[in-house]
Amino acid sequence: MLLIAAAWCLWGASPAAAQAYPCSGPGPGERMIGMTPGGNGIAPVPLCVRDGGGAGAPVTYVDTVASIAWHAEAADVWVEGSYDGPNTAERVALQACNEAMGGGCSSIGEWKNSSMAILRDRQGYFYSAWLGDGGATRKKVMADCSAKQLLPCEQFGKYGAGTRRRWPGAGVRKAFAAGAWVTASDAYDGKLYVAGGAATADAATAAALKACADATRQECNVTALSGNGIIQTYRMNGGDDTATVETSAKRARAAAELYCKQKKAESCVMQRQFDARTPGLFVHDFAAPRP
Repeated sequence: MLLIAAAWCLWGASPAAAQAYPCSGPGPGERMIGMTPGGNGIAPVPLCVRDGGGAGAPVTYVDTVASIAWHAEAADVWVEGSYDGPNTAERVALQACNEAMGGGCSSIGEWKNSSMAILRDRQGYFYSAWLGDGGATRKKVMADCSAKQLLPCEQFGKYGAGTRRRWPGAGVRKAFAAGAWVTASDAYDGKLYVAGGAATADAATAAALKACADATRQECNVTALSGNGIIQTYRMNGGDDTATVETSAKRARAAAELYCKQKKAESCVMQRQFDARTPGLFVHDFAAPRP
């Protein structure tokens, strides 16, 4: 009877003490300490407590939280993660980005216990796609991004919530290039005016428009804009001049060739490529003999 009494006393013990509960016998992580009193046709039932060290011990789950920050003029992203609670990851990632870029950064917010994909479009801008739903979000974001260009967007990176820290180094700031030509078809001079190596997209656009207007005394418009990428010029059917942009020389050529194919062009001649990182003003004559 002393053993039984001791077992029942555990029900009223302090929170720090083990709590007894009816069981069918000690299982993993359990220890049998006695029996309930039987009687009146009711059989005694074993009483157990948690042992504190076995497989049956309570499991505590801790979230792993991360965040990503970026800047429209940066060619990389800032990742901060492996936190066990909200708010800190986003704050630290934004602070690191703003310190590197001099302000103007934005955050995609925080996520936990999963991964995030970062996609890049042909002009060098980023999109985020959560991977915690089996990839459904990534598929949708990829489709939305790719619908605006000839080639599918690229996956720039994939980062888990456990990524402790990924901060870009020097040289993360992009250089921009823009290409402009005469707007009116009857005044078009067959040339593309390119401004490269600009610090911002607006600066590249303004420089290209000015170069075109100064040379032609006509209204001009921008037909190509790239951050850290390539402007590919080409001519279809012997006189249809055009230009496209992509993130690399290979992709720029592939995009131009695909457009020719879609238009069922009788001829498709690749012409000069302009790297956005090369500073200067350039004039491309579509009709000039090719070397």
